[in-house]
Amino acid sequence: KSYSGIENNAQVNLVTNLSEIDFQHLNEQKKQFVKTVLPLIINENQKILSNRNDLIVLRSKLTKNNSLNNYEINKLRKISKKYKIDFDNEHKMEIIDKLLLRVEMIPNSIVLAQAAIESGWGSSRFAQEYNALFGEYTYDNTKGVIPLERENGERHLIKAFNSYNNSVESYFNNINSHYAYEDFRDIRNIMRTRNNFSNVNLLVDRLSTYAEDENYIKTIKQVIKSNNFIVFDQKTISY
Repeated sequence: KSYSGIENNAQVNLVTNLSEIDFQHLNEQKKQFVKTVLPLIINENQKILSNRNDLIVLRSKLTKNNSLNNYEINKLRKISKKYKIDFDNEHKMEIIDKLLLRVEMIPNSIVLAQAAIESGWGSSRFAQEYNALFGEYTYDNTKGVIPLERENGERHLIKAFNSYNNSVESYFNNINSHYAYEDFRDIRNIMRTRNNFSNVNLLVDRLSTYAEDENYIKTIKQVIKSNNFIVFDQKTISY
């Protein structure tokens, strides 16, 4: 049913540059948050799509020549390590195909909504003191901060970062590599195949494991809708 709701789109998806007018529908607090975080999200998506294009080129070369040079192999090894794909025991073509499921953009609207929810629009203690925008868990005492309201017996910490940019990069890597979001990536792959990312709710529905709140999916959808975050999905930045 999910797949049938994704129609083939033969048109070119038009992307426009982010401008001041795009923020006019937001109040001042939300506007400042979005103007701070959205460029980081867009930039991360651009880096990911660049890596994805590299993989497509490598796949083409491998198909044509049945081999890669040392530089290309090292590039593939580096990407595989980041996205937690076993490099040593699989054929290079299989590695690339697995990576293409993971090295993929996440709609700006979804990332922005989760950042707003998890950080209280940038007002939370973790966002302000530890640059943590997405409330990511860690069990490494050297990388996290103990939540003030953590219940007895629980061991998780909230992952801390040196910058918002590092927090955004970690979020993307989490969604793109953790087994809990495999369904998310499967739906996204169908969207890529059919050139149609318009129904972001199909992806949001696969994020229930992100938080314990049973209303989390509804909250994400509501934040996207009430703040018209969809307008940011076709935005880019020119440097």
